[in-house]
Amino acid sequence: MKDIPRIKYLGQSGFFIESSDIRLLIDPQNKKSGDLDGDLVYSTHSHFDHTGGVETFLDRNPDAIFVCNKQVAKGFAKFGERMKIVRERESFEFKSTSFNFTKLNHGVFKGVYNLAVEIRMGDFTFAHCGDAVTFEGFPSSSVDVLAMPISGAFAASPKTAMEMILNLSEPLPIIVPMHWLLRNPKSFCKNLQNQRPGVNCVVPSDGEYLAGFD
Repeated sequence: MKDIPRIKYLGQSGFFIESSDIRLLIDPQNKKSGDLDGDLVYSTHSHFDHTGGVETFLDRNPDAIFVCNKQVAKGFAKFGERMKIVRERESFEFKSTSFNFTKLNHGVFKGVYNLAVEIRMGDFTFAHCGDAVTFEGFPSSSVDVLAMPISGAFAASPKTAMEMILNLSEPLPIIVPMHWLLRNPKSFCKNLQNQRPGVNCVVPSDGEYLAGFD
């Protein structure tokens, strides 16, 4: 049986993951989502709705590490000694958790360096696309949970996200639509389930744990 971490959705593209030996914050959109106790924070790219809670988190957790790419790091110079700068096709390990990074194109803002991440905790893997509009080479292998943007323009459209998911090898991961803005994530899940009956597509509320991950 897999050692399943606890996964809480924080709104927009934010998640808080707790395993037996790590507490990880991903893409905190605001101060509220950074007001947590943890070991690491990771931002996929430099936009404020993916970094808004970083400073709050690092101030609250003086031993925590900020994992980010070079572009993100420019906005947080005062935390220089606490930052781990990562690049595409690079891996990073913290305790029993490994991180693998893939550069995926950001929607609209072409100069934004968006690093998707696959996070392996033992035999469990969580994949987060950031604001990706394309998905070549991601995820690199089978994952358990896949967080997918569906906003269109700023990230993938529902149609593009759907095509990407349906091209994955079976069994499909649990799908969590995120960064939906004016899109309807429940309709997205319904459409996906119509095409792949039995796939688990979930739409948690802000601050809610994913079912089975609480």
